[in-house]
Amino acid sequence: MIRVASGRSEIALHELRAGAGPTLLCLHALGGRGSDFAELAPHWSGRVLALDFVGHGASQHPRGGSYSPEILAGDADAALAHAGEACAVMGAGLGAYVALLIAGSRPERVHAAYLLPGRGLEGGGPAPRTALAGEALRAELALLLDAAAQRDRRDFDPMLHTCEVDPRPADYARAFADAAQRLLLAEDGSLRPPWWEAVREAACALRAPMDPRAGLAMLRPA
Repeated sequence: MIRVASGRSEIALHELRAGAGPTLLCLHALGGRGSDFAELAPHWSGRVLALDFVGHGASQHPRGGSYSPEILAGDADAALAHAGEACAVMGAGLGAYVALLIAGSRPERVHAAYLLPGRGLEGGGPAPRTALAGEALRAELALLLDAAAQRDRRDFDPMLHTCEVDPRPADYARAFADAAQRLLLAEDGSLRPPWWEAVREAACALRAPMDPRAGLAMLRPA
């Protein structure tokens, strides 16, 4: 495990596979950790890196503040800088949204990103949760916090519930998609939130299989 500075925190970066060839950076879903990609690592021909986002796994849990995809994109940016070369990026759930942000903001470092469903902003549904009635919203957040409290503190910071859904307009995500080199969207016909639908219309977006092994084959540099 490698400790990498990201803002005021240190994040854990794991090398799941060593070797020459293109580097793959893996970004986990909300509540996950880098080791979630361990079984997929042998299906990539080069080095595989996977980080624990801040507040997850072996990374630090910062005091005083909350979380947002933009903060986690800073973690991914630090991991890319450590890699020292252009990478392919694979993200699930919240990690898929972060992969989009980093692919659009660092196109010189990310030649392609593969976005998979999972817990976090991908699962936000067609409307932000703030549209729920007050009592229903409070009840839902209470359930999220209660579930988080049952986890090992080393694995999940309860403040991460702020990354469950996305209140941003869909054109925010589209701006990053338009700046990216290549985006692969894992599709199976299921309902996707507005940001995903907006990204789907970008010129660089391609539909990809849900099977990550097949998606990895598409993710390799042309």
